[in-house]
Amino acid sequence: MEQFDNWQQFWDTFLLKRYGKEKVQNEDDLFLQVARTVNRKPVSREVFDLIIAQISSNLELTKDDVLVDFCCGNGLFTYELRDKVKQIIGVDFSQNIIDTANKYKASTNIAYCLGSATEYMDSFRTAWPGLIPDKYLMNDSLAYFTNINLERILKGIMSVSEKFTFLTRGVPNEDLKWNYYNTPERKQFYHNLQAKGDLTNDGLGSWWKPADIQAICNDLKLKCVIRNQELPLSDYRMDIIISNRP
Repeated sequence: MEQFDNWQQFWDTFLLKRYGKEKVQNEDDLFLQVARTVNRKPVSREVFDLIIAQISSNLELTKDDVLVDFCCGNGLFTYELRDKVKQIIGVDFSQNIIDTANKYKASTNIAYCLGSATEYMDSFRTAWPGLIPDKYLMNDSLAYFTNINLERILKGIMSVSEKFTFLTRGVPNEDLKWNYYNTPERKQFYHNLQAKGDLTNDGLGSWWKPADIQAICNDLKLKCVIRNQELPLSDYRMDIIISNRP
């Protein structure tokens, strides 16, 4: 089975397999469903609010913006951005999670759409005639994609938006992975996963090299700013702002 299909199955069934819950029943379950947790508990309100503030700041969101939120999940973060922009199109490949977003995190200016981040922009003009996004977001999800996928996503964006800013945040940084695997037991766990060929890294996803992201952007003549996250968010992830703006 290809990695894309593995991830789709992983997220379709994550809440059930990890927590034994067939469906979301309360606000806490929304965090559990999309793994926005620490020690299997929802992230703190302080961390949640910090993420929203950083997204808004890094994308320089305004009331005139049209935002595409790739891998929007159940709308947990998408919904919090609704008052900062004119329109949001949230895209995710899990029907189960999209259904949850429409049930719990709906808004008049949010459209949750079933689709793949790597392909969605190919038919965007047909699906949304006359609408041109200028801001794009991928929150804690690039780890589920490859270099080729990222290049395709960026080319798709470029085919629709003459000027854009794309924030992909929470990307596991290969250079900082030992901050995460920071005990002998965790290091051994990582090596065991590698020996088994487990590309999911127990759900964490792939570790990305900053130089690889920079190289993709250079090839496409795009600007790229890479910033390592700091605690209380993480000490092993990075945020990347990609744009073609002056």
